[in-house]
Amino acid sequence: MTRLGILTMIPFESNSYFDEMAKRAKEYQIVLFLFSPLSIKPATEMVEGLRYDTVSDKWEVDQFTIPEYLYDRCFYGEDRKSAEARSIVSWLKSNKNIQFLGYGLPNKWRLYETLKDVPTISPYLPKTKKASSPEKILEELKKHDEIIIKPIDGAHGFAVYSIQEINKKIKIRTTKQGNIIEKLFDNVSSVTSWLESLLSKQIFLIQPRLNNFNSMNEPYDLRVFLQKNEEGKWEEKAKAIRAGKKHGLLTNISAGAKVYSFQNLKDFTPHLNHNYIQQELNDILKTLPEILEDKFHPLFELGIDIIIAKDQSLWILDMNSKPGRKIVKMIDPNKLESLYSAPLAYCSYLASQNKNVLSNQN
Repeated sequence: MTRLGILTMIPFESNSYFDEMAKRAKEYQIVLFLFSPLSIKPATEMVEGLRYDTVSDKWEVDQFTIPEYLYDRCFYGEDRKSAEARSIVSWLKSNKNIQFLGYGLPNKWRLYETLKDVPTISPYLPKTKKASSPEKILEELKKHDEIIIKPIDGAHGFAVYSIQEINKKIKIRTTKQGNIIEKLFDNVSSVTSWLESLLSKQIFLIQPRLNNFNSMNEPYDLRVFLQKNEEGKWEEKAKAIRAGKKHGLLTNISAGAKVYSFQNLKDFTPHLNHNYIQQELNDILKTLPEILEDKFHPLFELGIDIIIAKDQSLWILDMNSKPGRKIVKMIDPNKLESLYSAPLAYCSYLASQNKNVLSNQN
């Protein structure tokens, strides 16, 4: 039997995705484990966690050695335990006896710095700079009507700010608990002080605000969810339009965005050449996953956020190696079954590949 461990910071909290995976593990001849990186004992490399018992159909508390295959679903905060877990996962990734389904992606800055030199992808990347100081931010603001600053490791739209200069005043907006919060600064010195405080908390990136408003003045984007199949080949699992609140900043579902089928794109953008958009999209989705793996590490799944601007330009706004599955549930619940099975099928593929390598060596 193949052993697959799911890494999570909260193994003892109920999770329907993990539960549904576990119910299907037996048909793939996989024993499934669930544990936190923090539960690995350094001296013995034994783990205290959960093992799914196919007889009782329940997760059982157990002690076991680290499984040979790992599926990383850890989401980290800024706390000490998260930092410790990150370093343990990094150590696990360097272990030659352990194989991850996917090895993740670096932060947004390293992604940009690497991909901006790739001719097939660079035209789709918004110009990005590091927010090294308040002066750097204000310098970029002079070049654009509106800029966005966002954390280098940000997710779910957290701490994303819009900055505009209006009648010599600086307007800063962000989203908190689904609502737009706005600050107006009368002069450069007052906004500089505020920006200094913000930059002291984490590293931010600067990008021009792209015009991604639909006819209802809602910001919208395209989320594409990709996974590898049982043959190790990339497969599109879902494609959806996310539309945020009117005059808002974010298109994240967690910030209250609505989700529509990709087929609704023509309703949102009747003025666009949709054949051209589809061709551009196909080119991005065909090349980007392979380039990411070539430049960084093997991956299993990807969430890609793409903005389609009013001038028909396409922009890759974000790439996430630990994407959520909400869009599948919302637009095509019939595909949920394949999502529960996908990590198991891909793990079986990796195991069979490794067996072939071993048999060829003997």
